[in-house]
Amino acid sequence: MSARTSQVDDLRLVAQPNAVLCSELFVRLILSDWSLRPLLDQAKTAAAALVGTLVDAADPKEPPFLTLRLRLRSDVLVIEVDHELDGLPVPTPAPGERTGVAPSETGGVTFWCELPLPGGLSAGQVQLPRRGDRRTLVDEPVSGDPVGADPEVLERLLTRLSGWSG
Repeated sequence: MSARTSQVDDLRLVAQPNAVLCSELFVRLILSDWSLRPLLDQAKTAAAALVGTLVDAADPKEPPFLTLRLRLRSDVLVIEVDHELDGLPVPTPAPGERTGVAPSETGGVTFWCELPLPGGLSAGQVQLPRRGDRRTLVDEPVSGDPVGADPEVLERLLTRLSGWSG
């Protein structure tokens, strides 16, 4: 895998069947945000295969957590799934993809898949969204109490996601 990461986003999931759909929605959201729509179908398929392998192998009574991560490195999009299940074969790569298994930073295992960026782009040329220093627009309380979600923001998000279902 390439060494320098230009951008990264991740999502923590429970290895249950709905994790596959969540992974597809996450990939769609992030690649749209990163202006990489030409990779959308291939990346959704690759992420669903990696997550689906773990969901199929997990004990449904005690499903483990997994972390889906998207990285831009050099001239590739890297899809990673961190997990703690042992002895699983990595899904077979589609044409033009590279896949592998590596130890994760947390002591588990990382499945990974690299997809070449479209049109000879490098990660530094990908148009990324402008983000401020703050993660949220809501001030987080010092007490550690959870911050409530704004119902209007959730409604807009759900409306937008439902428009992507086709």
